[in-house]
Amino acid sequence: MTIHLAEKTLSEIERKLRADQGAAFRRELGIAVQQCDDAFRAEEESPFRSHLGASILGRDCTRELWYNFRWVKKARHIGRTLRLFNRGHLEEARFVALIRMCEWDIWQVDAKGKQFRISDFGGHYGSAIDGVIRGVPEFPNEPIMGEFKTHNDKNFQKLKKMGVAGAKPEHVVQMQQYMKYKKLRVCLYLAVNKNDDELYAEFIYAEPELADQFTDRAGRIIFSEGPPPRAYENSASFGCKFCDFREVCFKGAGTEVNCRTCKQSQPQADGTWSCRRFNRVLDKDRQLAGCNVWEPIDGMVGVETTEVPVFGDAFGFGLLQGRE
Repeated sequence: MTIHLAEKTLSEIERKLRADQGAAFRRELGIAVQQCDDAFRAEEESPFRSHLGASILGRDCTRELWYNFRWVKKARHIGRTLRLFNRGHLEEARFVALIRMCEWDIWQVDAKGKQFRISDFGGHYGSAIDGVIRGVPEFPNEPIMGEFKTHNDKNFQKLKKMGVAGAKPEHVVQMQQYMKYKKLRVCLYLAVNKNDDELYAEFIYAEPELADQFTDRAGRIIFSEGPPPRAYENSASFGCKFCDFREVCFKGAGTEVNCRTCKQSQPQADGTWSCRRFNRVLDKDRQLAGCNVWEPIDGMVGVETTEVPVFGDAFGFGLLQGRE
């Protein structure tokens, strides 16, 4: 697969930094950091997202995504992980400062001051985007998508060797979704090595057919009443190692009791959730609360197996494999 490095873009960033020894960068960073709302959110976040996010849609295991959307288990993170999440938010401000330092345009919010988002299936699916950029040397007059990521040294070296598609295919899926919904044909992927601050830049081009395949995957996950097949044969598989739902999927651990894990509730095409038993619409607070006649979804809690499901991941696993 061809890797389209953004060499002129990186060269211009380097030239601008050297020209004034980072003065313009620091000035822009002082502004960008103040606009980095996610990094400074004081209230405790809800343990569950209301929607299925485009940022995880390209992961291998569709069951993991279904568990995530159905609020099967709360993810509780250690302090180091939470700091890493926060660092990712703070690094976004540094990327924005680099872009503004180069006197390129970047748009991150709409006319109402809301962060740009994509949305589908009534709002059950979507994501915020990092920004739209105009002015990079390779595409000076064309608005393009911008996507910013941080990597540890091991993953960064893999990225340099294999490109985004080889090292982080789920990021390709994420960018394809953004380009599809915002009707843009190119995305600038900017990444930083957290160990030494080295930058990597690559252009990803829109592939409408691939984007449509994964949008369809999102729809099947959202409206599936039961869990799809696993992508991995047993809990020792590397792909299961860091999964928040490993104990539920393979060990039969208990699930959260809420409306999304109850067989009587189902997402609707208009973006709402409804309860068949009580024939009513469920807002988020009611979904979280559940009720005293909760019925677990059939097959939601799994048991260990050493056999791969006959059809593998029938909801889309492998769509990125074998691409030219």
